[in-house]
Amino acid sequence: MQKDFERLFHRAEDHYLHPPEIISFRKNLGLMQERLNAYRLLRDGETIIFQAIADRLELEFNDAPMVQLHQALLHWISVLRYGAMAMLLSNPEYLQYRLLEWLEGVVQAHEMVAMETRVSELLKEQLKALLAPHQYHLLEPFLVQADQTILGQAPASAPEEEAEMMTLGE
Repeated sequence: MQKDFERLFHRAEDHYLHPPEIISFRKNLGLMQERLNAYRLLRDGETIIFQAIADRLELEFNDAPMVQLHQALLHWISVLRYGAMAMLLSNPEYLQYRLLEWLEGVVQAHEMVAMETRVSELLKEQLKALLAPHQYHLLEPFLVQADQTILGQAPASAPEEEAEMMTLGE
């Protein structure tokens, strides 16, 4: 989204925005408002989301060390926070940089793939319950990107393409 705004701002150097450009600007502002609303829901609902996930993990992985459960939850709290910011910015590169910076390889190194995969699944369930479908679809490409990076899941399609399709489809 930043690039869309930048292009419009640069056009102001040689002319006022034409009606189609103004329509595009309004569309981008509306999409930004939707992203901001979804971001606020995620921020405000984070404790509820992850408490439900923690409760389920304790039941499903009752023989796992508590430190592993805690670590998996911390990973995905960070993923949600970075993913929410990437969604707000409409910038998959932001998320990719953050994930590669500190998470990639951690899951495989600690042999926590099953637990981390389950946290990812539970997180998606919680998000679908919290967010409206159109808000979930704004965040979904970034969740897929996180799964691909952290869990090594094969991509269905490139996250940048999915984010672009979400922008065009709105």
